[in-house]
Amino acid sequence: SRYKLILISEIIVPGEEIIDRDKIISTVQNELSGYYLWVIPHNNALFYPKRDIEGILLSEFPRLESVNLNLDNFRTLYINIDEREPFAMYCGAESDCYFLDKDGFIFAIAPSFTGAVYFVYTAEDTIEKPLGRRLRPIEEFERLSKFTESLAALNIHPTGLKIGDNEYSLLLPSGGEILWRQNSDTDLVYANLAAFLATESIRVQTDFLDRISHLDLRTENKVFWDFNK
Repeated sequence: SRYKLILISEIIVPGEEIIDRDKIISTVQNELSGYYLWVIPHNNALFYPKRDIEGILLSEFPRLESVNLNLDNFRTLYINIDEREPFAMYCGAESDCYFLDKDGFIFAIAPSFTGAVYFVYTAEDTIEKPLGRRLRPIEEFERLSKFTESLAALNIHPTGLKIGDNEYSLLLPSGGEILWRQNSDTDLVYANLAAFLATESIRVQTDFLDRISHLDLRTENKVFWDFNK
């Protein structure tokens, strides 16, 4: 079990721009140290804890979307990883912001940006220790993303979305908001909004959406709004 030719002696993380490469290698080295029952080394290529290492890496490094370990000639361990890509940001109550991936998974602290670089999600109930957590369940987050992206067809380009207890509030570049209830069908919300904006009395108004403070869709089949003062 301690024959040198079957002991893992080198760890390689392929890729040119792996952010936590040294920390990942150090974590794996730590897991490969020691022995099973004080006899078999953890770095024995035939018995090394592959699944445990993959699980630990995914847990300790939220940025990693997938991890796959492969051996080469019994002595070299390749750690093949896929890193999550920023899709949007979540900003907490104290202005700390984090990157979200396309599934709403919070995986890294975001740097400060000048201007609207990413779409920003906020929540009325601040998420404690957000790294490694989901902003919302996958199905709900995908539904919200699809809805906000579809608004481009109505010439609406929101900068962020606030999640309240019972409602959503879409933030417009002008500072206005579009509100609807969380339990609403987003397809119906979109249809109602499109129909409202297409009415003659609204369509002829110059920069209508730039002038509103609130556009309220929380009441079924009715739209309420007011303008900035």
